[in-house]
Amino acid sequence: MSADTLDQAEFALNRGDAAGAERILTQAWSDITRAPGDAQHLMASVRMAQGRVQEAEQLMRGALNAEPNSLRHNIALGHILSQQRNDTGALEAYTRAASIDPNWPDLNVAISQSLYRLERFADAERAAQQGPVSAASLESLSNALRAQGKGQEALVAAENALRLAGQDPNAQHAKAAALMMLNRPQEALAIFDSLIAQGIDLPVLFMNRGAALEALGRKADARGVYEDAARRWPSLPHLQDRVAEARKRV
Repeated sequence: MSADTLDQAEFALNRGDAAGAERILTQAWSDITRAPGDAQHLMASVRMAQGRVQEAEQLMRGALNAEPNSLRHNIALGHILSQQRNDTGALEAYTRAASIDPNWPDLNVAISQSLYRLERFADAERAAQQGPVSAASLESLSNALRAQGKGQEALVAAENALRLAGQDPNAQHAKAAALMMLNRPQEALAIFDSLIAQGIDLPVLFMNRGAALEALGRKADARGVYEDAARRWPSLPHLQDRVAEARKRV
């Protein structure tokens, strides 16, 4: 395997030229599924950049078949599966990676997030506390605590995350969500408004802003936020369900 070939393909991919990276790889390996693990891994990254996620998964599994004890292949497979919302599969991949190197930065975060999406909140809490401490791990801890109704502990975890990374938007959002649980909507709204002013444009942020307005008795403003979210993200069924419930209240 030519390291130069992989370097050239990776350079092309990193500058946004996925097609160029693909050409370099296919010139070296006409059948990429028979290529070494690192080449299949890189082609999987190309497929992800092209939005061909299922092909990326197949290639990453091929890389793992070639090199089953590879930390990077397992982590990358976890990311691919997580993007497909295959959280059980992602958790399995991340857990294999942790058995290889449990201290890999923010691997505990990936595990915690998978567990959270599987609604295994106590396990998500434990996972967030394993491995190196970071703003991301503390934010994941805050989310897991909040999901268990531990609002004050969730607020402390979010504030600790902000001590490590004061401008981290995820930690700021976690703090605001904890404040909402503690019936402090005015403080939460200030954070939500600040995040939106920074250009952060996510459905959960707008829905939580609507909830803060609703908690403050500003029903007309809340209704406007909910309806705007429904128009902007029509293909998100969970969001549409939340808007439908909100319409009954406001």
